[in-house]
Amino acid sequence: MERVAPDSRLDEEAASRAETIFRAHREAILRRTDRLFAGLLLAEWLGAIATALVVSPGAWAGSSSGTHVHVWAALFLGGAIALFPVLLALKRPGAGITRHAIAAAQMLYAGLLIHLTGGRVETHFIVFGSLAFLAFYRDWPVLISATVVVVLDHLLRGLFWPESVYGVLSASLWRTVEHAWWVLFEDVFLVAACFQGMKEMRQIAERRARTEKGNDLVESRVLARTAELRKSEERFRKLSESSPIGIFQTDALGRCLYTNARWQFLTGLSLEESLGDGWSRGIHP
Repeated sequence: MERVAPDSRLDEEAASRAETIFRAHREAILRRTDRLFAGLLLAEWLGAIATALVVSPGAWAGSSSGTHVHVWAALFLGGAIALFPVLLALKRPGAGITRHAIAAAQMLYAGLLIHLTGGRVETHFIVFGSLAFLAFYRDWPVLISATVVVVLDHLLRGLFWPESVYGVLSASLWRTVEHAWWVLFEDVFLVAACFQGMKEMRQIAERRARTEKGNDLVESRVLARTAELRKSEERFRKLSESSPIGIFQTDALGRCLYTNARWQFLTGLSLEESLGDGWSRGIHP
C-alpha cells in the first residue's frame, strides 16, 4: 500500500499560528503586568509618605520628634521615582523600556522604604518580594535590571551612607556582597520560573494551534461531504423525476418518504397523500 507523506504545509501553518497565539498571550501578560505595577508604584508612593510620617521619626530622630524631613523625601523623591514608569505604563504598555523602567523604579522604591525605616533588617525583605512580583512578567532580563539597580543602591549607600541601608554607622564591602548573594540566590529560582512559564505558554499555544487546525480540517471535510451529498441528492432527484417508472422511497418501517412524479401520475396520489402509510393505497389489492 502506498504511504502518503505528511503535509508539511499544514505543519508550517500550525507552527505559524502557534507563534501568533504565543506572542498575543505574552503581549497580554506584559500589558497586564505593566498596569499592575503602575498601580503598585502609586500605592507604594502613598505607603512611603505614611512610613515617613509614622516610622521615620522614631527610626531617625527619636520618638519625640515631629514631622521628619523624610516626609518631603518620600513625597518628592517617591513621586519622581514613580512618575516616569507610570507614564510609560499608561502610554506604552507592553514595551521593553516600560518593564525595565518599572523594574528599576520598583527596586528604588524598595531602597527608599528601607531608608525611611532607618535600614531595619526586616525591611530588606521588600527587595525579595519586589523581585518575586517582577517575575510576573515571565521575562528574565527584567530581573537582571532589577538586580543591578538594587546591588548598586546597596553598594553606593553602603559606602557613603550605611546608616540608611544597614542601620549602622559603618559597614564593610562584604555587607553589600552578602546582600547581593541573597538577591542572586533568589534570581536563580525566579529566572528558572520565567523559563518554565514561557515554555508552558508556548506549549499551550502549540496545543491550541493544533486544535484549531484539526477543527478547520474537520470543518472543511464536513463542508465537502455536505456538498457531495447535496450533489448526490440532486442527481437522484433528476433521475427519479425523469424516470418512466414510478419510484417511491420508504424507511425501515415501510413509511413513505418520497415519491416521484411518475408514481404520482400512475397512482393519482400526491406526495403528501403518499407519505407515511398513504402509499399503500396506490397498490392494487
